[in-house]
Amino acid sequence: MWVIKLGGSVTRQDTLMHWLRLVARFGDGQMIIVPGGGLFADSVRAFQAMRATHAEGHLDDVQAHKLAIYAMDQMAHSLVAMCPELALVRNPLEIAERGWQHRGLIWCPSEMALHTQDDRHPLLASWQVTSDSLAAWLAWQCEAKQLLLVKSDDRLEPLQSEYDLPALQAQGILDHGMTDLLANAPFATWVCHHRQSALFAQRLDPTLPVNPAVLSGLVRT
Repeated sequence: MWVIKLGGSVTRQDTLMHWLRLVARFGDGQMIIVPGGGLFADSVRAFQAMRATHAEGHLDDVQAHKLAIYAMDQMAHSLVAMCPELALVRNPLEIAERGWQHRGLIWCPSEMALHTQDDRHPLLASWQVTSDSLAAWLAWQCEAKQLLLVKSDDRLEPLQSEYDLPALQAQGILDHGMTDLLANAPFATWVCHHRQSALFAQRLDPTLPVNPAVLSGLVRT
């Protein structure tokens, strides 16, 4: 299975529909999108900051983290509304059922992320843990073989053959929660720019010529 994280900033790009249609066409029950919170998560940050200016009624980071996960739910519903060929999934049973239906999937994370106890891969309730870490966490839960992190950061162009995880974290491209989640991971982790959907399509579409550069961008821990 592929877990494909579409960063919140990607939802502001014209290429978003390319990625959604790609998963709808080739998903076949073996691709699941993890959406960033995007504008919905930004509103949580803004609300927390606004309340911090008042004498009471503050939101701590634990509470804001939970709200940010619900923001990802909102984005998941939004993406399915934009591309109805995709199927919304909330838990392992729905992932399996929609997989049997050969659908491309979009994960609505709150049910699993807020209620699944995984002592091996705990999710810290902090703004330091982003949807990148949630995508890696889901890859563990689904026994995925591949994790693809799609970003809009122009520092990822041109594509490199490999990236160093600490370097990506130091630049703020990946969050620091990824360190433990990728240690000894049974899946390969890739990072790419949102404009590289055509390269990814070459890996999936047997009618297209294979480009040896497809999915370079391997993340090394």
